[in-house]
Amino acid sequence: MLIRALAVAMSLAWSAAAPAQSTPPVPTVEGPIAEGGAMHAGLGPLALGTAPADFGYATEEYFVSGTANDLAYRTRILVRRPEPAERFSGIVVAEPMHASGFATTFEAARKSIMMRGHVHLEIAAQPGNVATLKGANAVRYASLGIASVDQTAEIIAQVGRLVKSNLRGGPLAPLGARRLILAGTAQASVVLRAYQAQKHFQQRMPDGGAIVDGYLAVSTPGAAAMMVVDVPTVHMPTVTEVNAGGKTGGAPFEREDSDAPANRYRLYEVAGMAHANSRDAAAFTPNPCTLPVSDFPWGAMAAMGLNHLVEWADRGIVPPHVQRLQFDNNTANDGSRLALDQHGNVKGGVRNTYVDVPVAQYGVPNAGATQAADLGCSLAGWRVAYDAETLTQLYRDHAAYAARVNRRLMELMREGWMLPEYAEDVRADAQQVEIPGRAK
Repeated sequence: MLIRALAVAMSLAWSAAAPAQSTPPVPTVEGPIAEGGAMHAGLGPLALGTAPADFGYATEEYFVSGTANDLAYRTRILVRRPEPAERFSGIVVAEPMHASGFATTFEAARKSIMMRGHVHLEIAAQPGNVATLKGANAVRYASLGIASVDQTAEIIAQVGRLVKSNLRGGPLAPLGARRLILAGTAQASVVLRAYQAQKHFQQRMPDGGAIVDGYLAVSTPGAAAMMVVDVPTVHMPTVTEVNAGGKTGGAPFEREDSDAPANRYRLYEVAGMAHANSRDAAAFTPNPCTLPVSDFPWGAMAAMGLNHLVEWADRGIVPPHVQRLQFDNNTANDGSRLALDQHGNVKGGVRNTYVDVPVAQYGVPNAGATQAADLGCSLAGWRVAYDAETLTQLYRDHAAYAARVNRRLMELMREGWMLPEYAEDVRADAQQVEIPGRAK
């Protein structure tokens, strides 16, 4: 506890003694881009009826250019916006493109983002992102170039200022951004962390305010705690990261929650949630892993964390606290060092119907059926369904099980751990479960 307190105090002291602030330039903008062939959509295969257009969203591409870290750059941003403009919430959820070439946070949590009328802004801020774009369409993206990873944080700062300046003819026009949230999942969260360290205090809006109004870091690797900044941060390491860095009493990246104006922070470790969103990913169909791949509702949980962050940053609504995941360092139970309940699911953390009214055990890590699949499977986690005898012992019949799911679901929504837009998804999952009836 003392070490954590000292670390936070040192971070706050560093923040107070940060280098002199500057205002980043506004980059040059071209677009919407309509020529050059097919646009790289930044999304994997989507279930029928769940694409942005199905939610009344337009997707527009712009090229932005300027100088970052004394080197010229030219890259692209994608703006996913609601139509008509009156639907816009005033919130822009920005996200660095993941090294895979996708907007991983948006792809998983898109249902909530679009139902709530937020704009999504995808920024190709890394040299590898440009290489991905050129690989997708060499003609359309021939003019793009980022010379160095040292430009990445500066590009995000410049794009952030562009969006928040609400310039006439800018990429959001006629919409006006009220708050800018920066989200990042996995490798993109590493980019988010680098932005915090390199630009959050060093580059500000002309009035001295932060360019980014809140940070959401999901599945973020490494042992370092999130940096202390003067805007809200919601940190969501998954069971994968907690287990990998775990020890008795917690993991090294854990920080105490705080409501202090210069240190607003929540740590949300979700029981059952693995590093990768394997529920919707085409890469896991057919299953390339040794165990059944997890179908945990990753996107619903990421959306929950995002919504708490938006409410905190925009309306000052302080989010709830929750206990950490629990350890027993007994790897014989499920291969992890995490403590399990009587049904084989991890104790503690943010709860949900999948572990509180269980029909399966959720765990990490999974393994690939082939060496080539091993990394992806280790990130996806696993789900092993209970046998008929166990289900019969837990629930009288399907009606009893469904009633318990619904009752717990309503409690979780009241407590803020499940958003109402995902309630029918939870019920639909429950409907698919077969519960053997007890003999009379």
